[in-house]
Amino acid sequence: MGIRETLNQNPGITTGATAAIILLALVFIIWQISGGSGPSVATEAFYSTDDGKSWFADQADKIPPFDKDGKPAYRVYVYKCKDGKEFVSHLERYTPEAKKKLEEFRTKGPEAAADPGIMEAIYMGGVEVKDPETGDKNWVKQAQFDAAAKITSPVCPDGTTDTLEPVMP
Repeated sequence: MGIRETLNQNPGITTGATAAIILLALVFIIWQISGGSGPSVATEAFYSTDDGKSWFADQADKIPPFDKDGKPAYRVYVYKCKDGKEFVSHLERYTPEAKKKLEEFRTKGPEAAADPGIMEAIYMGGVEVKDPETGDKNWVKQAQFDAAAKITSPVCPDGTTDTLEPVMP
């Protein structure tokens, strides 16, 4: 007798198994929304106040830019290559509108972000990136896919990408 036949002949088992799967999925979703974390969730991130020349670790839940010693601090992504030298790939910030909306979500709780379209709009239209090497003052919206991808794709100083390794705080 196969699994399908057993399930067809025992609807109670089928119902119980389905309910258990749904319950586990709901528990996982609620755990994620309430800020649950596992061992692979970073609690710190890197930030910089000098266009990536130097960086520091702080809480990962900060919404950049934020004030650090009177200067705006931006999120930075740090990598190292085979020579072990660390470098900032790019800087990241939220637009003033997106930052305001994210701060509202924090005060109102998860129910404020019930519409996933709003969160997607914030992350796509409200996130800007910049290349620290160019010194360019023009930030690029993440929604400008080609331009943003060029900025956010790290490359080692020797032009290779196969030895890149992200650096975590």
